Amino acid sequence: MDEIKTNAAQEPAEDQEESLILKFRKPYMFEGKEYTEVDLSAMEDMTAEDLCAMGKIMTKLGIVNPVAEMTVDYAIYMAARASGKPVEFFKGLPPKEGIKLKNMVTGFLYGGDGED
Repeated sequence: MDEIKTNAAQEPAEDQEESLILKFRKPYMFEGKEYTEVDLSAMEDMTAEDLCAMGKIMTKLGIVNPVAEMTVDYAIYMAARASGKPVEFFKGLPPKEGIKLKNMVTGFLYGGDGED
């Protein structure tokens, strides 16, 4: 019975880790509309071609970084592509939400779903 409790306690943490819904600490206003979260689950359907496009965007922006996918800029453009929201939506996020976004995108890209 203790084993069941232990596994059940672990499940919510795993669900949160795998969730691609960015929940905001407080409501975020953009173009007169209030948002409490944004769905980035479409990142699951992106392809390597999308990653190449992100790389080209970073180059056009003058962001030369060997690990560009670890930057807030990269996360913003990746999130915009995945959510269908404009880049400006993500650029206007408060700093803590911007870092949360970067961590979510980076976690998704490097999150252990690849080779062990």
